[in-house]
Amino acid sequence: MDRLKDSRAWNHYIYARQYTEAHPMDESEGRLSNHDLEYVIENGANAWEFEPSADNTGVVVRNCTEIEFTGGEQSLMANLQFPNEQRVYYYEVRLDSLPFSTNIAIGVAMKGYPPRRMAGWARNSIAYHTLDGTAYYAHPLHACRKALGAARTSDTIGVGWRPYSGKMFFAVNGAIVCHIRTPWANKRMYPVVSADGPCKIHVNVGARAFVLSHANMKHWGLAATEGARLPPPMYQNVDGTVLLAATPHVLPPTYECSTDGESTKHTVVSIGDEGDEFDGVEEEEMDDFVTPGYLGSRFASPNNSRSSLLETTSPELVGRRYSSSMSMTPQPETSRRNSTPGIRI
Repeated sequence: MDRLKDSRAWNHYIYARQYTEAHPMDESEGRLSNHDLEYVIENGANAWEFEPSADNTGVVVRNCTEIEFTGGEQSLMANLQFPNEQRVYYYEVRLDSLPFSTNIAIGVAMKGYPPRRMAGWARNSIAYHTLDGTAYYAHPLHACRKALGAARTSDTIGVGWRPYSGKMFFAVNGAIVCHIRTPWANKRMYPVVSADGPCKIHVNVGARAFVLSHANMKHWGLAATEGARLPPPMYQNVDGTVLLAATPHVLPPTYECSTDGESTKHTVVSIGDEGDEFDGVEEEEMDDFVTPGYLGSRFASPNNSRSSLLETTSPELVGRRYSSSMSMTPQPETSRRNSTPGIRI
């Protein structure tokens, strides 16, 4: 016993006892609050995130569910509990990188679990451990299920929770391996993951398809794959808001191009309201605005500053000068007949 007291396992055990005494766990029953429920409805399965606490110094979280443990005994709990509204909830953890000497624990726990204690080795928690393939229940010496099979890199561990009965099950690579009964019916339980060494894992609470096909057919995910995010509200009153101020009318620079050996100046005219004056724009320049290479460009007449769109590809119109007196009214299309009677093209 004296030799055990000097070990690292004993120090972690004492830490867990002292932490739970100083920070009592939430052992109440209930479902998601109205605020959390609205958040889940808007974000779907993406509402569940894993955020390290101040005591989790050896954990890095990316994209809310991609977790990297860098060393030391660490536990990370989701920000939301199981909704406790349907019969079964299920989530999976993919082991992206698992060294031989690292132990990963995956299971459920109550809020307030010690952040530097492996899941399943302290009160109000149960978890599957990958190193020996054993499910531990609230104590490091209480192995409730043994010989479930050790996990390796690229394996997927699933956790099922039945809130009405307090039962749960574990799955390995899409196959359920054991069922466990707990006294936590209708309790506020949270997904929890732990590790005692360097590793990388990816948690899926329903944002993607599960490896366990039955969970996909029965919709055992914690929420819908995509949320029903509401559109932004309509703003009826714009008093006091900052709007883009209209820039003063400034003519753009003049560009020169050569047509038939002659240099012609062209000025791009901005679009404005009727009655605007275009100082410095001569009628000759406006007439020469449509030149080879400008087909499809916008042009304006000196009498009316509103723009029109030249929509033609006829080579006869290339280089022709246009004035405001030209009528752009489309002519009615007439039918043409080919040499074969009775066929119209």
